[in-house]
Amino acid sequence: MANSPKIDIYSLPDISQPEMDFRDTSFFRHQSAELPTPASLLRQYPDLGAGVLKFSDQNLVIKVGGSSELHLEEAQVIYGIRHAFPTSEVPVPELFGWRKHGDMTFIYMSLISGKTLREAWDDLQTDDKTSICVQLSQIVTALRSIKPDTPQFIGSINGGTLQDRYFRYDYEGGPFLSIKSYNDWLFAAATRQNPEKEELKFPDGLLRDYLSDEGQIYFTHGDLTVGNIIVSGPPGAYRIVGIIDWEQAGWYPEYWEYCKLLYGVEYDHPWREEGWADKVMRPFPREIDAFGEYSHWRGCP
Repeated sequence: MANSPKIDIYSLPDISQPEMDFRDTSFFRHQSAELPTPASLLRQYPDLGAGVLKFSDQNLVIKVGGSSELHLEEAQVIYGIRHAFPTSEVPVPELFGWRKHGDMTFIYMSLISGKTLREAWDDLQTDDKTSICVQLSQIVTALRSIKPDTPQFIGSINGGTLQDRYFRYDYEGGPFLSIKSYNDWLFAAATRQNPEKEELKFPDGLLRDYLSDEGQIYFTHGDLTVGNIIVSGPPGAYRIVGIIDWEQAGWYPEYWEYCKLLYGVEYDHPWREEGWADKVMRPFPREIDAFGEYSHWRGCP
């Protein structure tokens, strides 16, 4: 790209606000309706917990979750990516707005029609799989072309703490100014050490040397797995029409996207077993080994 796309963290929507509407979006341009209120949704779905509501007739998806689980940084990511790539090099939903209601958060966005890559897998021909890997590689390359408008860091889109679920609840640190400090925090979380209070210990066999402290920092989806890639098309002509679930996105070392590309996919799934993921980006076999062990130690889902 001649001019690198940028994310201006100071121009991102203000997530301290309890509600926000984006009136210049298709939801408000194409109909006179307002976004469903949290109160009306809770009346309609009294057992509503964390999850996704779809309203096809309004081209509307509502992501719902507790405030401790569903963070509005995800809304900032969707907004930031869509503005960085107005011609859809990275296909993301359109953000319509959000609401905070008690201890719940509601994010309103456009519906992307299609199947997840996991759902469509058995219908795909070899050429489809190859094409999808090429398309996904282009999407990763586009994300990596984004430049922040601040000195480089590892953290959330807005320069805050890490959003990846690996760190949730007890190790929500950052931002970090070097890959080494990030890797040390990753290791500390796995071994239940507190580097803010004590010097880290690195016993043999705990794989810290598997994590390189050198490399690049890129904007990263952070959960680019087969359940979050939406595809559509007839056999032989499938294409990626959407990337969803941006809640863990942010700035991370280069190897992180590869680890999360595989994490959450069972070992015997062809995505891993046949090496399709390795066609998307350069593999990091040592890092994925360390990350897999660390995630197991932390009991990550």
